[in-house]
Amino acid sequence: MGHAPLAARRRGVKESLVELAPIQAILRPLDLAQHLFEVELAIPAEAVVQGAVAAMPAWTPGSYLVRDYARFVDRVRIQAGREERPLEKLDKQRWRLPASKRDLTVRYRVYGNDLTVRTNHVDPTHAQIIPAATFLYLEGQLDRPVQVRFQGFPAAWKVASSLPMKQSVYLAPDFDTLVDSPFELGAFRTRGFKTGGTAFELIFTGSHNGDEALITEATRKIVEAAGAIFDGFPFKRYVFLFTFAPKLRGGLEHRDCTSLISDCHAFDKPEGYHALYQLVAHEFFHAWNVKRLHDPALGPFDYSRENPTKALWFHEGLTSYMEHVIVLRAGVVPWSHAARELARCWSEQVQRPGRLEQSLEESSWDAWIRLYKPHEFSPNSSVSYYEKGGMVAWLMDAAIRGGSHGKAGMADLFAMLWTRHGEQGVTDADIREAFRDLSGKDPAPFWDAYISGRAELDPAPLRRAFGLAMEARAPWEGLSPEEQKDPAALRRARSWTGLVLAANGPTVQNVIPGSPAAVAGLSFGMEILAVDGWRTTATAEAQRCLAQPGPGGTALVLAADRGRILEATVPVAENPERIHRLVPDPRATAAQRASFQAAYGQAFPAAPKKRGTRK
Repeated sequence: MGHAPLAARRRGVKESLVELAPIQAILRPLDLAQHLFEVELAIPAEAVVQGAVAAMPAWTPGSYLVRDYARFVDRVRIQAGREERPLEKLDKQRWRLPASKRDLTVRYRVYGNDLTVRTNHVDPTHAQIIPAATFLYLEGQLDRPVQVRFQGFPAAWKVASSLPMKQSVYLAPDFDTLVDSPFELGAFRTRGFKTGGTAFELIFTGSHNGDEALITEATRKIVEAAGAIFDGFPFKRYVFLFTFAPKLRGGLEHRDCTSLISDCHAFDKPEGYHALYQLVAHEFFHAWNVKRLHDPALGPFDYSRENPTKALWFHEGLTSYMEHVIVLRAGVVPWSHAARELARCWSEQVQRPGRLEQSLEESSWDAWIRLYKPHEFSPNSSVSYYEKGGMVAWLMDAAIRGGSHGKAGMADLFAMLWTRHGEQGVTDADIREAFRDLSGKDPAPFWDAYISGRAELDPAPLRRAFGLAMEARAPWEGLSPEEQKDPAALRRARSWTGLVLAANGPTVQNVIPGSPAAVAGLSFGMEILAVDGWRTTATAEAQRCLAQPGPGGTALVLAADRGRILEATVPVAENPERIHRLVPDPRATAAQRASFQAAYGQAFPAAPKKRGTRK
């Protein structure tokens, strides 16, 4: 279907017949080793005839945090004719441009040394340019086209972008499109394929221990599995920007491309590929869910401030679930891996204290100040619309499958919303209506429990719909047969104080509300110096000593708090935490097995062997 450009939608009228003169942008390296480059903007006279205000975005769509990109910008100056002078700065991110009957040229320096999908990174090996962190815009003139050129970069470097190019100039019809089109410069490697009438390009930056041919083929399968849900693609060209670096992972969606960062050493095991494929599926699914099918609050944007919405549980949480659906349907990730990931996330969510404090709608609304700015108490007062949203999406899928007798599921919900609403905007009422139409159920109870409410996650619908049981096991039940016979090992496994220690040392990272440690007065940031007279210099030592008394016992803790030494007697309770495992019910009915296959594109899995059995 055809969709109006962002600029036309902002005006609320048909696309203007008058073409606006574009801003001409040139990027030049200043000192790649010092991560510095220059931006030059040639601003047409028609844009400043009455003066104007130039502003740097405070955030980038898809990452809901005010990042104050202006902090990376300095030496902002204007040239009019032969005269060059600093621009008047109005606040942290805005500069005043004088009225002029002639074109104006603005230059400024940008520092980029943060390798994430949200920030610039330039060095002698490559340049990743994130437009929101790079380009000033003119207030009230977001519709004005921007044309981008690169000058002075190493001759061997190439440029990758989803923007169309003409004579080495990249053409953005408006600022929204520019922001949604990152650039990668360097001696990258390129692969590609065509499917469904669309050309897909894969750009690989950085060395790694993976197989790019394998990644490309898996990406093709993922793309086709996602496209099948929506009966095709809403673009003719799409670009995947893959960057590899040690110990990094992240993704950010755009309309016609996505930025992906992966650990370069992750591919010595199949799980490394599986994690990357899930990331690819997640970000690619966003080409529909949020980039086109989105809450009206999420575009057109106000780049100067927060743009809150209650719908991130839908845009991110449901996408977190759909990444599993897509990689399973594509056949690039086995059910065994997906089952472990789903069970792990379930365990985390049903034991997170914040599940009783914050709803998914509240988590969505407060993303700007809470999810992206966590503090020590955050696990006890909040949930993630990503992780918990994914688990609620799973239950929603089960509810639709159950209500439709296996005929429809979550993928059908998205297909219906896309057919009905496309890029016109989707509201909570629209989502409820689609749920009702597919499941035959009143959506209010589900929403009241899981989206606007804080009900405990219930695994029963998963069994009823898919024949999947969520098996909960106590920590001591996972001990080896030898450890089960050791009273001390069994006692330690049953012990719990509610104290969460940092991985790199015996420092208190969290205290579960109402737990023995909380009652004893231990708190965030305290260092556990000794337990029952034994010096504890490592996290494992402290955990072992705290568990040694066993349930019903007590541990005498010596701790340091901001230089002061204190003692606390900590009761030891029985561990209430449970580890979950997702297992297929061997008694699953034909209908349940069919629903599983319809949802995930794979045959119903075989029941796992019981412990102690041999092949």
